[in-house]
Amino acid sequence: MTLTVTVCNPLLRTPLSLLVDDSCPVVNLTYYWIRQRQAWLAKHTPNAPFRAGNGDPAKLHLVPQTIPAAFARKWGEWCAESGVQGKFSIVPYPAGVARVDQGFPGFPHREFTEWMRTVHEIIHPNFDITCEMMTHSHVVDLKTWQLRDIWEQYEWVDPPVEELAEYIAASMQVLKDAGLPCEGVTSPGAFGTKQEESYARAILQAAQEVYGNKRPFYLLHVNVPPDEWPDVPIWHADRANGTAVASIIGCTDDWFGSWTGYDAGSPDRFITADLQGGVLPQVLARELPCVLVSHWPGMYFNGEEVGFHVLQEVKRRLDAYDPDGTQTRWMKFSAIGHYWMARQLSEIGVTHSSPSAATLQIATRFPTDDFTLAIDHPATQVSVNGAALRQVQSRQQLAQGTFWNDGQRSVMAFPLVEGTTVMQVELL
Repeated sequence: MTLTVTVCNPLLRTPLSLLVDDSCPVVNLTYYWIRQRQAWLAKHTPNAPFRAGNGDPAKLHLVPQTIPAAFARKWGEWCAESGVQGKFSIVPYPAGVARVDQGFPGFPHREFTEWMRTVHEIIHPNFDITCEMMTHSHVVDLKTWQLRDIWEQYEWVDPPVEELAEYIAASMQVLKDAGLPCEGVTSPGAFGTKQEESYARAILQAAQEVYGNKRPFYLLHVNVPPDEWPDVPIWHADRANGTAVASIIGCTDDWFGSWTGYDAGSPDRFITADLQGGVLPQVLARELPCVLVSHWPGMYFNGEEVGFHVLQEVKRRLDAYDPDGTQTRWMKFSAIGHYWMARQLSEIGVTHSSPSAATLQIATRFPTDDFTLAIDHPATQVSVNGAALRQVQSRQQLAQGTFWNDGQRSVMAFPLVEGTTVMQVELL
């Protein structure tokens, strides 16, 4: 008998994650972005037809110039209490208005300080922090720190490859100098789309250079149709050195409050009240990471908190969809990326010392928590690197450090460490 080994989703649960784009301390990026975009269009294409993607200047009065730290704290505390996790952007130099490493001069210092405290204490424990390039509007001249007449998400859809790593590293460095972490990169709009391979390599280079991060992630693709939903693409993997970069993909559009903060969304687009319709059940049925797309201005929605209310209802429906918590789990982007690296880049070997005993060896340079394997035979005892796993009696009880016999298979979960992990299995 030769055991068949399968790497499963972590704890047999499909990852859920919330991405929050266009966020930054104090200022509302949308307000400044629309003003700058309209000025650029008036200069370069004054007769161009209206396009909603450029913002509606007639609705600019609905967009506040700032978003208070009190809302960030309220939102972050609810996410922590509700178990919601994901990715939260901090634009380093939003619209070229103020830099986070310089304390946002021109804005109330107390408000900036409270914002930064909230990010550190409330948001970051549950959300990875990323830069969203430098400004999310104009490209910055790194020699002068002046705004250039080209845009990160338009002209730099096809960016100059030779400038990418330096530009990304500079964006990360601003966050680092402000005392913030930066676990990955968020693309403003379609930034880098036409040079994705080079873009991914530049992210990996910059992350190692600035933060010593050998396994970053990035967000570029969103609103991918459920029938085209891919796995987690891993770029530039080096098994020997344990380096790689993961592409985390959003499976929705922003149906919370949009990037504008004046286009109200609906929970039904995510998951309907009967728990059958919407995009999320389709993605969850495929057991692939289910990443919800949002933008910070839409969460606040000029103080009406429309996007936040949609999020709360979506969370209630997802809880009803998975009432015993055995099908889904909320995860940070970095945790998803690390798990999929381990899943795709670890080598697993099986040997048998007798018909009722097997040894599994997992060699990897890509550690992760909650690594979950299934073998096609029930087990009576399992140990990992000499430490016994505790047997549990239900899927709901499956946790790191346990194993569970599910009919004719056994499922075991444990922390996968860098190097070689030896698992001893006594078979029923």
